[in-house]
Amino acid sequence: MSDTFKRRAPSRRGAGGALKEEILVAAARLLAESGREEALSLRAVAREVGISAPSVYLHFKDRSELVAAVTQRAYDRLVGELREAGRGDGGPRAAVRAMARRYCAFAVENPRRYRLMFGVERVAGPREQLPRHPVWLVLAAWEEALAACHRARSAQVDAKEDALMLWAALHGIVAIAMALPYEVDTDGIEQRADAVVDRMVAG
Repeated sequence: MSDTFKRRAPSRRGAGGALKEEILVAAARLLAESGREEALSLRAVAREVGISAPSVYLHFKDRSELVAAVTQRAYDRLVGELREAGRGDGGPRAAVRAMARRYCAFAVENPRRYRLMFGVERVAGPREQLPRHPVWLVLAAWEEALAACHRARSAQVDAKEDALMLWAALHGIVAIAMALPYEVDTDGIEQRADAVVDRMVAG
């Protein structure tokens, strides 16, 4: 499914859940277009949805809370797709391979959503909020999959460190491919993703 963040028809009066969804979609679209959290205003979001600015505050207390909600949704979707990809019957190594391919496909198929997660210039928050960032959900998915691989091989390896290295490699693969002014070579991306996984869990 693509991530065009389409405009939605205005909600009926009293349809608070639908309005909140419209606000999230509009904020995601504006963030993806600007690439900067500071460029987003709740007034602009309200204008995009077709409501008054105070109506946004009924659902989000400030811009930071709205951006956090948009980001959380993007990460939740990615984690869900990774875990689904890893549920095959081919064993732990095949599961990591499938997850790596799905990660790359997610980035290519959803460039705006991927940009929301990794390409938007964010306003720095307090360091103590770092453990609550949804980035750890993605890392946990990689760590669990790699730990299963290492157990199957009876390998004494730090799964968390491997998870960081694998994620960094895959992010680099898709970032380079998407930055070039050419059509993305999805087959080439899959081959590189497979190669990274095979090197990491060889043996």
